[in-house]
Amino acid sequence: MAKSDGAFLSYVHSFRGLAILIIVFGHAVAAAAIGAKGVFDESYPLVMISEVFYHDSTIYFAIISGLLFASVLKSKGFKRFYGSKFKYVLLPYFFLTLIFTLIKIKFKSHDGFLDNFGFYLSAALKNLIYGKANFVMWYIPVLLFLYLVTPVLNWLQYRNRFTKVLFLIIVLMPLVVSRVQMAHEYILKIETMLYFTGAYVFGMWLGAALDEKLTALKKYKYIVFSIAFLSTVGLFYLYVNKLDYLGKVSLKESLFYVQKLCFTVLILFFFKKYEHKQVRWLDLVARDSFAIYFLHGFILFTSLPLFKSMLQIEAIEPLNIISGTILLLFYSVSLSLFTVFISKKVFKQYSRYLVGA
Repeated sequence: MAKSDGAFLSYVHSFRGLAILIIVFGHAVAAAAIGAKGVFDESYPLVMISEVFYHDSTIYFAIISGLLFASVLKSKGFKRFYGSKFKYVLLPYFFLTLIFTLIKIKFKSHDGFLDNFGFYLSAALKNLIYGKANFVMWYIPVLLFLYLVTPVLNWLQYRNRFTKVLFLIIVLMPLVVSRVQMAHEYILKIETMLYFTGAYVFGMWLGAALDEKLTALKKYKYIVFSIAFLSTVGLFYLYVNKLDYLGKVSLKESLFYVQKLCFTVLILFFFKKYEHKQVRWLDLVARDSFAIYFLHGFILFTSLPLFKSMLQIEAIEPLNIISGTILLLFYSVSLSLFTVFISKKVFKQYSRYLVGA
């Protein structure tokens, strides 16, 4: 890298903080809409706007993961790479899956302890495999898949001219291999794995020489902006006209992918420009971003009944949904950070093994 890790991490770190806020914001809009109207209706204007700008924002996390591997983690070796992922991703995923499963499971009171315990273990194991202890957990099996294939992707990136071309083709793969939604069903889809592999590979390509790549891309910033704008307009067109699939290809998912890659480059341009003036509170959010991701979904929808009286004031619609979204965003992020604070106080350095921070 042209700059030190500290200077490099400052603007990527800020991007990570913004990425988790974008993800939570999208979920807060969904929660507010459900609290106000009882259903998640994509034809409702506020929900449609949120979907167009915030759906598939997990792509940002995949890009950041690939970027950080290529620019920081690769040099430390695969042993250390997998060791850190085991301790700071897999262990908190395991722990929180056990906790969330225990909270939401409906035990049969007439059954004995052993039967109920076996039922719990079976449910927890199923949730671990499929990422279903909470609706945001679906991404963790995808992320673990990305970690597993990282050595192969790294080999493709550097082996020879043919593999380098193949590596770059993977970036384009999500244009024709569409993500299949896995948030609410007990399924694992290879299409979804490949979709996020494209984003991860884009991050690896970008992170291999980040400063140089951003400098080169900056020459085309108006083209990047134009593509981002056109993909967003295209998404609105698809949503308004209720269009999606062309054969087996989701046009929405293809455009979301293009949009999020362009947004990534534009956001990095912005944070890079002010790399020595990063926002302090965003640094706090970025530092605990993984824990916020793990915790916010449970906090958001468990607490939703507390806000229903405000959300159901139809006389001020859509202000009830807008204000509810802002309140839910602040509430879920703040409570996630407070949970991390308590965990660190109680468990000290072991907190990261439990909640991811």
